[in-house]
Amino acid sequence: MPLDAQAVLIVELDGIEAGIDDDAAQAENILREHGARSVHRATDANERKKLWAARKGAFGAVGRLSPDIMIQDAVVPRSRLPEVLAETYRISARHKIQLANVFHAGDGNLHPLICFDLRRGDDLERVRQAGREIMETCVRAGGSITGEHGVGLDKSSYLPLIFSDDDMAVMLQVRAAFDPSGLCNPGKIIPLPRGCGEGRTVATVEMSEPGADRGPRAGSPRGVVVATGPLQPDETSRNTRDVGLSDKPRDRTAQKQALIHNKLSEARIAREFALIVGDQSVRKLSDSIGSSKNDTSVIRQPLEVAPQSSEAATQVMRLALKESMAVVPAGAATWIDVGNPLERADLIVSTRRMNRMLHHEPADLVATAEAGLTLSAFQKQIALAGQWLPIDPPDDGRATLGGVIATGLGGPHSFGFGSPRSFVIGMRVLLADGRSIKAGGNVVKNVAGYDLCKLFTGSFGTLGLITELTFKLRPLPAESRTVVASGPLASLITAARKALSQLSPVAIELISPRLAPDLQIAKKSGCALMMRFVGSPRSVITQTAQALKLLRDDGTWSETLDDDTKQWSRLSSVPVGSADELRWRVALRPSDLAAFLGNMIELEDDEASHPGLSWHAGLGDGRLRAIARTPVYHREAVRALERLRQQAENLGGSLVVESARDEIKHEFDAWGDFGSGAELMKRVKTQLDPRNSLSPGRFVRSA
Repeated sequence: MPLDAQAVLIVELDGIEAGIDDDAAQAENILREHGARSVHRATDANERKKLWAARKGAFGAVGRLSPDIMIQDAVVPRSRLPEVLAETYRISARHKIQLANVFHAGDGNLHPLICFDLRRGDDLERVRQAGREIMETCVRAGGSITGEHGVGLDKSSYLPLIFSDDDMAVMLQVRAAFDPSGLCNPGKIIPLPRGCGEGRTVATVEMSEPGADRGPRAGSPRGVVVATGPLQPDETSRNTRDVGLSDKPRDRTAQKQALIHNKLSEARIAREFALIVGDQSVRKLSDSIGSSKNDTSVIRQPLEVAPQSSEAATQVMRLALKESMAVVPAGAATWIDVGNPLERADLIVSTRRMNRMLHHEPADLVATAEAGLTLSAFQKQIALAGQWLPIDPPDDGRATLGGVIATGLGGPHSFGFGSPRSFVIGMRVLLADGRSIKAGGNVVKNVAGYDLCKLFTGSFGTLGLITELTFKLRPLPAESRTVVASGPLASLITAARKALSQLSPVAIELISPRLAPDLQIAKKSGCALMMRFVGSPRSVITQTAQALKLLRDDGTWSETLDDDTKQWSRLSSVPVGSADELRWRVALRPSDLAAFLGNMIELEDDEASHPGLSWHAGLGDGRLRAIARTPVYHREAVRALERLRQQAENLGGSLVVESARDEIKHEFDAWGDFGSGAELMKRVKTQLDPRNSLSPGRFVRSA
């Protein structure tokens, strides 16, 4: 390495051979434009190894400067790296210690190496003070106290720099759900308020079913164990549907009075919500939500409240808690009946008015938005900076960011880019008791505390109301093309397997014969295959040509779509959330999907259980989605679903019902058997929603 340089930057690129030279040339041009005095490209694999050996030897080399080293680990937004680096050197100079910096520039992960000598009595204290100041500098810049090494014991005292007491209390609650007896490394990561003994108190609280009547134990930390009781409306908020009319005159008079009293109570509650969010943002829904089988207490017409800010949403949740209301978090409310029938639904809290883009820093490839912003509007705004969020919209454009993440479902592009959960790096969530907590942050690399973003992603509104989301983004690809083929199912599967072994598509989707014409891609009868390639122009052109040759060799018709956005958008909007649809999905190993697809061909002719069936399947990730009209006789559908679920489970997979009428869901659990995870799910639910007031029954039905 050049000894007179202020810094050396190593850039590594990977990709298919056809386009990697173009990418390298572009990187060289960027480096020269921004002041690099020399740029050298490794000529072979041996030279690449030598360059990386020099980088990996940095820690050992620093050992020549001093006998002792403290290796710090912090992360900042990429755009703040220059100023933070300058401040680290100012801190080291102020404390008269030597500092070396080695870091991952691509994700802002800093590793300041603080050099000292333990034989000098005052070095250790100066090193500790310098380390804390460096951490505080990174946090002020919008970063985190650790990007990859974690917290453990040493950085436990730094955690309050980035998380509030409520944030950390929720982490302790989640820990208690996973480790009720407190056996696993007690006292690590989360700083305990009043000593180590309290951590065991948290972990050993007796767990109960959601809604069980259980109070806090003595000595439990604030916010960790919440006094719980059964979710029952009080006398001033009991719903009118809870009262049926008796044949006895005396009883009938009393019940009529109760009906009048409850209507007045409902009007009072609606007025209180209107004072928070405005009259225009409170309405009574006409559609029923929840279970209706032998259940006279179900709420038929819940209120919908749409706050415009996180502060208003907090007030709404606190009022709902006070009135003992069952709350259903929602975005656009296009898929509010997902999962099992809700046991109660008094209040729908919609984030549709919370729809602002809060922050977008193109240099960091990070954006923060309110949860009610639609995914389509979010994509349009970040596209102006040449960026995108590679998540498939789950509907025709109405889906909100919060709704997409609350479901956590991926589409065709999950194969190439990952599921939605892999793009969420931070969020704010309102819990059932009105506490607003933060999870994650706004940097792309962060291992401070527990990654609660993963917990709330896919929780379907049963653990909290997501109010804000921070995503890591990707640059818009320079080129995208889709190869479309049609023909017999077996031929398309064979061609797809060859393509997956030789090429790098970001999506490879098999389309059913009934669905293909709707997407305007089928030129022959039978199934259709869509393969999408994105990247540099040369790599896309090369892979497209190779894919066409593979398909021709297998005797299938094929063509290229240069403007392919429309077709993929149509595919995403196929299941639009109609109440008259039966929709389900299967997750399998990709190698087992072909065996299961034989069932789909047979099912297409079964009008009794799946009338008008269409489907599409991800051959790269083993994902299948089926859409049919609701059958006239629901028991035929139940029997077919039971057979399909058993076949999927025999292959090591699962079948989940996305949408169906209640008569089907009452006889066929939407999720299936959670196995050993069921008890853990109940414990997490009990910790975060002890009164079972958020979407009760969506995952687990009450006994």
